Amino acid sequence: MKKLVIGIICLLLIGGAAYWYFHRDSDKARDVLPADATAVAVFEPAEILDGLGLKQEKAGKLVRNLEDLVEGVNLAKPVYAFATQDELSGVALNVKDVKRLLKAATLFNYASEEQNGYQWIANSNSIGCIDEDKLLIVGPVAEEQQDALREEMMSLMKQARKDVPALDKLDRKGTVLSLSAPLNSLPKEYVQKYLPAKTDLSDASFNAALRFGGKDITLSMESSVDLSNMPLSPIKGDIGLSGVLPANPFAYVCFNMNGEKLLPELRKVPNLRTALLALNLCVDVDMMIKAIDGDVVISVPEPDLQHPAVLLTATLSNTDFLENAEEWSRVRRLGESDFVADYEGTQVFFGVHDKYLYITNSNKVASNIGENKDSGTLRLPIKGKYLSASLDIAQLVDAYPGVNMLLRGVPQIREVIDALDQVTLTADSQQSMQLSLQTKKPVKEVIGNFVTLLMGE
Repeated sequence: MKKLVIGIICLLLIGGAAYWYFHRDSDKARDVLPADATAVAVFEPAEILDGLGLKQEKAGKLVRNLEDLVEGVNLAKPVYAFATQDELSGVALNVKDVKRLLKAATLFNYASEEQNGYQWIANSNSIGCIDEDKLLIVGPVAEEQQDALREEMMSLMKQARKDVPALDKLDRKGTVLSLSAPLNSLPKEYVQKYLPAKTDLSDASFNAALRFGGKDITLSMESSVDLSNMPLSPIKGDIGLSGVLPANPFAYVCFNMNGEKLLPELRKVPNLRTALLALNLCVDVDMMIKAIDGDVVISVPEPDLQHPAVLLTATLSNTDFLENAEEWSRVRRLGESDFVADYEGTQVFFGVHDKYLYITNSNKVASNIGENKDSGTLRLPIKGKYLSASLDIAQLVDAYPGVNMLLRGVPQIREVIDALDQVTLTADSQQSMQLSLQTKKPVKEVIGNFVTLLMGE
């Protein structure tokens, strides 16, 4: 009897191990990815549902008329998108219910047929192949070119899992969406406009990841391009712009810049080069830019969208550009080191305060320079970063009484808006950047309230 019990236990253990081995990874959509994929994106439905505090049944009700699609796809598994150097692009999904998926396909004008043991769906610009575990959709591709892709698609559907180097570059930890793509796929005119000359993009890639945190939704971006020759340095954080920077600005961006390095880069851009030549006829703009060396803040003091006041404040290494102030044209002196330039009906106020440069389009802001002793308040920790920016959502809502009245009429919307704090943009290095929506309450609670409102519950 004892041997029989031990035998049964052993059989159960062996059976369990065998089941685990053959079902250890039921992510069949992953098997479809071609090894030569140059760009890969992964969407995690389970992570986004969890991050938003939603259950699959509720998600099905939220996207009306798409219940069959939600139930046909296995939302517990990732969705993959890819592109190859041969310009084949597609999406691979895990399938839960083939019949419901085929029913959902008709909503997107797909006609279906069975061929070679697979279900095929096609419309005017894409073609899909379905088995009991997965779906592969390839597109955009014209109708007359679709049949030529069937053999290649079946090969991908049948293949064993391949190593995909592009997939290994992804940061998928806790993400709802992650992406990796080569930078050499960007249009050359875009590269020439925004990246330094002679930038080597042969092996450069761009990665991005979207995450839902406790009180934030954050998109992280990173490239492998060497930007060490850019005229930016880590922010010192000891801005010391007391009396210059507005208190608690509605929006701002802060960085550390060397004007000597920046000026040659500006001259490489035709439109900027022309503008600099014109401005130098009035003011010693070249000398002013060269004098900038340290933290720079561009701020919008108040949320006036119709007539926004903008203020630039910058750390100076010298004030040599003021020596020729008496020779400037179209410029009036307002004080010892304060000026206003008039050009085609536009006024620009500028000057130096405590060895900090300020430039603004607002007479009100210029008049307050040096008067506000509580100024210089930036909400984000900025020291050591290459970029720090913020937009205060609460200030924007409070600035417009009409919007406030409208929101008070719909308490659920007001509750969602009140929970939004700020939008921030930061860069920890020259190759990385994070864009984040900060909330005052947990993201799950904020989104949950919004979903409840949409569903009319």
